[in-house]
Formats: sequence, C-alpha cells, structure tokens
Amino acid sequence: MISIDFGSYETKVTDGKAVRGNIIINKAFSFDTPISSYENGYIKNEISLLEIIRDKLKDNKIKFGDCSVNIKSTTIITREIIFPLLSDKDIEGLLQYQLPEYLPMDMSKYVIQHKPLEKIIVDGNEKLNTLVAAIPKDIVDNHFHFLKELGLRPVIMDFQCNSIWKLFKHSNIINNRFSTSDKTIAIVDLGYRSTSTTIIKNDIMQFCRVFDAGGVNISDSLKELLSMSFGEISSNLNSIEDISIIEEGYTDYNRFVNIVRTGLDGIMERIDRIFRYFLAQEVGNEIQKIFLVGGLSNIKGIQNLFANYFNLPVFTIKNIDKVNMQEDLNKYFNCISALLRDDEVQKNERFKLFFWL
Repeated sequence: MISIDFGSYETKVTDGKAVRGNIIINKAFSFDTPISSYENGYIKNEISLLEIIRDKLKDNKIKFGDCSVNIKSTTIITREIIFPLLSDKDIEGLLQYQLPEYLPMDMSKYVIQHKPLEKIIVDGNEKLNTLVAAIPKDIVDNHFHFLKELGLRPVIMDFQCNSIWKLFKHSNIINNRFSTSDKTIAIVDLGYRSTSTTIIKNDIMQFCRVFDAGGVNISDSLKELLSMSFGEISSNLNSIEDISIIEEGYTDYNRFVNIVRTGLDGIMERIDRIFRYFLAQEVGNEIQKIFLVGGLSNIKGIQNLFANYFNLPVFTIKNIDKVNMQEDLNKYFNCISALLRDDEVQKNERFKLFFWL
C-alpha cells in the first residue's frame, strides 16, 4: 500500500504493509510541494504536482498499486451529534432529513459520513454520541482523479483526525512508556497552514477540530518583520536552543525567537479554546496528556512551552509499538496512520470515498 500525505509545504510518501498486526514501512521519503500547487486540501496545480510525484515515485522505485491519502482541511466540517440508539443504516437515513438543523449549508456539495463514538445516558435514556463529518465533494473528486492520473489505484481517503485515532487505537505504547488506553489524550498536529486537534478517551475518539493557522503564519511574520528568506527562516528555526526560554537583551537571535514565540502563542490560544469547549461538554471531561506531531513540533523546547501554557505533560512522538520503520516516525505519522484499513475495504475494489474505517 502506498500512502500519500499531501501538504502545502511538504509532501510525504510511504510504502508499507500490515503483517500480523504490525505496520512495516519499506520506504519513506518526502519532498517540497511545488509552490501554490496544494492548499488546504485542494490540488491547485495538478500538472506541477503530478510531475514531481511521478518523478519521486520513479526515483524511489515505488511500484504503482493501491494508494491511500490523508486529508486535512478547514473546509471539512465535523460535529458531535447525539442520536437515539439506532443502527448505522437508520442514522444514515435520519441524517438526510435532520442534518440541515446541525449543519446549515448546501448538502448537495458535500459527502456526509458518520461514526458512532460511544453510548451515553441522557435524561435516563441510552443515546448514541455520533461524530458527523462533511467533506466537499470537489476535494474527493479532485484526489480520486489525481491518483488515477498518477497510475495508482485509489483505495482509501481518510480524514486526518480519524487516521490519527486509528493509529492510536491500533497501538498500545507510545515512546516505549505511555499507554494509549485508559487515558484522555490530545494529539495536536502543528502543520504548515493548519493545526488539527484530536481528543481520544479510552481508545474512543471524542472530538476533532482543524483551524487555519500554522507555520506559514510564523514565516509570514518573519519575512515581514525581519525580511528573511524562506531558507534563512528554516535554518534559524533549527538553531533555536529552547523556544520556552525568554532571554533578555536585544539581539537578532532574541528578536527572531520572540517572533516565533508570538506565533506559537497565537496557536496555543486557539488550541486552548478547543480544549475548553471539550471540557465544558460533559462533567468529568479532562485532558491528561498532549502529544505533538507535525513540522513545528521539531522546534527545540516546544514541549516545555506547551507544558507551561497548558499545565499538562507534553511529548513529541518518537516511536509507537507495532510500527516498524527506520525513518523519523513523527514526520511520517499521518502517512503511517493512513495505511490502516479494515477487511471491508480490503475486499472492495471501489474507492472508499471517505474515512470511517
């Protein structure tokens, strides 16, 4: 199975398979996404993106075959909705009539999917807490035809929050020490153009949100205030000693760090609003740990920065049991998670248009 994680800054590809419950990655590579060719889940310049992916697949001797893709976009709308205790088929029929009450938009332009999360008691009656998601049809069609043009066989399109949940549910131990069960954890993907937050409680996905802010906002501020090139920004980000420490004195280094800190503070404020909304949904809700993935999670000291802000233990993901690979797992996290699929899809020749696997 080939897995592609499209990004506006960088595109990642893995070639792997599942063997007796373990995910084995045979090869993983990444490359800069052509400028303005992919933005917020939309392929903007198909010709340039096709050309570079074809070349990279050829260079890495990747055989053409089944392919899964992982999507993150602020245009994908998710809501947690409580339904009577019904079958999936009955909920699907109910959604056709009641969804406009929850998502007031033109439903003909979206692919609607739902995922039962857990049974809950409301006013003494058993209900079904259900995650409902709507993805623009043009995103689905766009990626389907793109993969066909590449000569690949589109099998799965997954939404990033869902694929993250699948990988955590599939695994047992993170970083050789943390159990993925019996805890409420938040996984924050600090991407280039957007940030996603997925909250999992006792192996059940509870909540997911994506907002439009990421590394690009920090880069834009540095270009405007310090007139730095993209290469200079990348080099200086790698040279930060500890982003959680504020040093006195007016130096070029301190000014650079302060601008980056200001950008991260804005992102943390928005994450905090998501956390507070989740905590207010039900008495007893809590978040016990935060895991960071994505490009910005590589900034030195960012775990301490988040830990000080949220007053919670914060970690980056170094390794996950049941995943065997030589490359940086954090970097290819979303690619790996998109490889997981169920028996129904494996036996089905059609493209699984959306995610609930």
